[in-house]
Amino acid sequence: MTNLPGATPEHEEMDRLTRRRRRLAIRGIISLAIVVLVSIFVVQNSQRVRVHFWFFTHEARLIWVVLACLVAGIVFGYVLGGPGRKARRRQKKAGKADPLN
Repeated sequence: MTNLPGATPEHEEMDRLTRRRRRLAIRGIISLAIVVLVSIFVVQNSQRVRVHFWFFTHEARLIWVVLACLVAGIVFGYVLGGPGRKARRRQKKAGKADPLN
């Protein structure tokens, strides 16, 4: 890995292990930061809110309303984008160019 004239396989192995440990440490720090940010988000949005549906009203914690909207948006986006993805995939298999480009 290193291009030093006196580098031995042991040095290369140590360099590889050092890089691996550094990557793991960075991943751990990023994971911890994400957990802290999500925890703060949940605590700040834990108050109860009234949600009005068409035929009834329901009280829920704001965090659940936000997460339900996120999940609904992901599902709707996937369902609505599905036909276009399938058509592009079929055209690609058939060897045709993408009509949108």
